[in-house]
Amino acid sequence: MMNDTPVEESNYNSYTSVTYLKLKGRSGKKSSKINNPPKDQPWIWLTSELISSLAWRSMSINCQKLVNRLIIEHRNHGGYENGHLVCTYKDFVEYGLTRNNIRSAIKEAQALGLVKHQRGERVFAKNQPNSYTLTFYATENMYPPTNDWKKLTEERLIFFRNKTKQQKKKRAEFKERSRM
Repeated sequence: MMNDTPVEESNYNSYTSVTYLKLKGRSGKKSSKINNPPKDQPWIWLTSELISSLAWRSMSINCQKLVNRLIIEHRNHGGYENGHLVCTYKDFVEYGLTRNNIRSAIKEAQALGLVKHQRGERVFAKNQPNSYTLTFYATENMYPPTNDWKKLTEERLIFFRNKTKQQKKKRAEFKERSRM
């Protein structure tokens, strides 16, 4: 004959809901120690809304490298220099971008609303480097994030991709004509 009486509540294997909670890391004090940011290492946060957004998911690999390098630069300044993040082409190349893809990656990141780019200029024989703003973090003036990536729609994305294809096609035609 089978005994249908419940076993002690402390036995996790007898109740599936308790077992489920334990497996999912929802068991209290232990999970609070595990889910802390790493000690003695710089770290950043990204919201799940940002990571699951259309803008984040549709980035090319070069755009992803560019944004990651800017996030590293932001982290290196303790999160206080957003809006004046300086990253040279040399920095991007050292991170893994090829030099001839940097400009298109910047344009893509701007179109997706993840980055704002301010071109540097030459003043009194001194080069001013480009500066960048990550739109999903607050700026150095403590202004809240603009979150321009939330404004991206499927139609805007398709329009941007078609426009860049046309520009590449025109450049290729121009190069062909100039060789002749």
